[in-house]
Amino acid sequence: MTVVNNAEMWQFRFLLLCLLFLLLGLILLYRKSRSFRFRIKYIGYNFVIMLSAIHWTFVGLCHPFDVDNFHRCSGILYNFLVRAYSIRAQVEGLEIFDTLKEKNFIIVANHQSSLDVFVLLQTTPRRTTFLAKRELLYAPLFGFAAWLFGVVFVDRSNAKSARNVMDKTAKTMRDKKINLWIFPEGTRSQSGTFLPFKKGAFHLAIQAQLPIVPIVIYDYSSIFNKKNKAFEHGIIKIKVMDPISTDGLAADDVGELTDHVRQEMLKVFHEKDSSGSHQNSVPAGEKKNE
Repeated sequence: MTVVNNAEMWQFRFLLLCLLFLLLGLILLYRKSRSFRFRIKYIGYNFVIMLSAIHWTFVGLCHPFDVDNFHRCSGILYNFLVRAYSIRAQVEGLEIFDTLKEKNFIIVANHQSSLDVFVLLQTTPRRTTFLAKRELLYAPLFGFAAWLFGVVFVDRSNAKSARNVMDKTAKTMRDKKINLWIFPEGTRSQSGTFLPFKKGAFHLAIQAQLPIVPIVIYDYSSIFNKKNKAFEHGIIKIKVMDPISTDGLAADDVGELTDHVRQEMLKVFHEKDSSGSHQNSVPAGEKKNE
C-alpha cells in the first residue's frame, strides 16, 4: 500500500513539475515572441467582448431597443479594457456635442480595427445608435445584444432593402431625436489613409436635413496592427470635428458632400503623427469621461 502511495505521489510531483515548466515556457514565449503575444492578447480581447455581449443581452432584455443601453454598459467595459490592456482613448473636441444638445446628427468616422471599440466606448454621445452590416446580426451573442440595443442593420447586397432601412431610420431619427454613428468606409482599414466613402450616410444626412459630425481616429498602427502582429499599450487619439451643415442641400449634392467631408477628415488625419503613442503609459485607474 505504501509503495503504491509513494508511486502516486511521485507521479503527482512529476505532473506538477511538467506544468510548472510549461507555464514558465509560455511566460518566456509571451515575453520574447511578438507573434505569440499578439495572438494571446487578441484572443483575450475578443473573449472579453463576447463575455460583455452576455451582459449587454441582459441589459437589452430589461430595456429593449433603447439606444441608451450603450451608455448603461460602456463605462464598465471601457474601464476593464483600460486596466487589462493599458490602452485608452484620448478625445479632443467632446465639447462640440454640448453645442448640439438640442439637435440630433449623424456621426461619420474612419474605421481601423476592432480596437475602435475603445473609441466608441469613450466618444459616443448619449441618444446615439450605430449603423452596421446585416452580417453582424448573426454574430454569436453580439448580434442579438446589438439588436436589443437598437443598432440599425443594413443589407448592403440588397439596394432596395437598404434604401427602405435608411428611409425608416431617417424618420426614427427625426421623431425620437436619435443620433446615428456610421463608418462610411464600410470596412476596416489600416492603410495609412481612408478608403473611399460610401454615400449612404450622406444621402441620409441630406434626406433628414441633419448636420454631419466627422470624427477622426488617428493612426494607431503602432498600438495595434494585425499584419505586423502588434498589440501594445498606448493612447488612441481621436478628434471630434465641427459639424457640417446639410441645410438646403439636395440629392444632387450627395457626391460633393461626400468628397468634401472625406477631404476635411483626411486633412485632420494627417495633421498629427501619433506613431509614438504606444510609449505613453496609462494609469491603472483611468476613468471614462462623462
